[in-house]
Amino acid sequence: MCGKKLNVLWAPGDEYIIHPGHPENPKRMEVFKEILLDFKLDLQYPLPLSRGEIEKVQFLGPEVNLHTAQQMAAGAVKMACEKILQNEKALVIARPPGHHSPRLSYGTRGFCTINNDALGIAHMLKKNPDLKLVIIDTDAHHGDGSEDFFYYEPRVKHFSIHQDGRTIFPGTGFPEVTGPFNNIRNIPLPPGSGDSHLFQAITELIIPEIKDFSPEYVIHVTGFDGHKDDYLSALNYSNQILGLVSSLLKPDLTIIEGGYDLRSAIPASFPHLLNSLLKKETFAYPSVTRKITRLMDGIKNQWEEGFERISAKMNSPVNRFVSFFYDEGFFAEEREETLFPCKNCRGLVHVKSRCFTKKEFLYLPRGICNNCKKQLKKWENQKEAETVIFRPDPF
Repeated sequence: MCGKKLNVLWAPGDEYIIHPGHPENPKRMEVFKEILLDFKLDLQYPLPLSRGEIEKVQFLGPEVNLHTAQQMAAGAVKMACEKILQNEKALVIARPPGHHSPRLSYGTRGFCTINNDALGIAHMLKKNPDLKLVIIDTDAHHGDGSEDFFYYEPRVKHFSIHQDGRTIFPGTGFPEVTGPFNNIRNIPLPPGSGDSHLFQAITELIIPEIKDFSPEYVIHVTGFDGHKDDYLSALNYSNQILGLVSSLLKPDLTIIEGGYDLRSAIPASFPHLLNSLLKKETFAYPSVTRKITRLMDGIKNQWEEGFERISAKMNSPVNRFVSFFYDEGFFAEEREETLFPCKNCRGLVHVKSRCFTKKEFLYLPRGICNNCKKQLKKWENQKEAETVIFRPDPF
């Protein structure tokens, strides 16, 4: 990583306001920009992604009206992904964020309408199908939308460290959820958790798995909403911790998601993150207690037990039931998914989605094998198939 250029992709979304007084607003970007100017970092402006480009990866309900800021934010991540494929580093600061937006999007939830991160990663995997990637999401809230995108994608290992979903939006992110390919990792932290919890999660749980997985690229999705002064979580992170985390992970790409305290959390924390990316600061390690070690051991055991349960079902169709609450519009999507496992490829995924109306999808895996092609023919020949939307897997 030493010597790689740091590209800063900037998409402030100045004209995008969810509603007056909303915490996700353009003033956040003014704070980031002042600090970036202090560091004398050049800002690069992306091109927006068209709705057509977005819909190749993410299904958007007809109710979804895109704002240019959302398309610019997605374009920023795509441009950043192009930079890291060119052996450079990148930092994305864009609004609105995206990690709560699932593969099927019917509106805005958790401030997110389209999943910027997934769109960029889809671009990388399309260019190089043999890549393996790791995503570590340290935003205070579970990255449920990104987890939904990569649930059936074994080339992407998705970690999310977040405040326990029983105490915060979106109410998900539990350790027993591993996905059928054992690539999903959730680390919920109790309210009040601080630097020692995050440090132990990174060093004891995540870094060993990264080494075993041997990815070509590491992506750090983060935010400052876990800071002790931020009012949208009950975590207790210090000013320096995300700088330390970045120095440990050595990410190729860093994407800023949340962070809403403009007086203290962002001004005090963001410089440490930048110093880490620029290799201008060293960080002290926090102390770790036996209680924290027991918590991490328990989470690791739940990973193993969760995967054992799902792998025992892989000789027959595997069902998954999920729901996504859209807090801006106050409605929900309920979804039933069935994975048809296959020994020769990833298998077909059948999705029944209920939100406003019923929709049915059949996702076709990359490198679909002959057996699955025969199954696909059966689907196509059935009368019911007239209502099914056939979608090639975007990854």
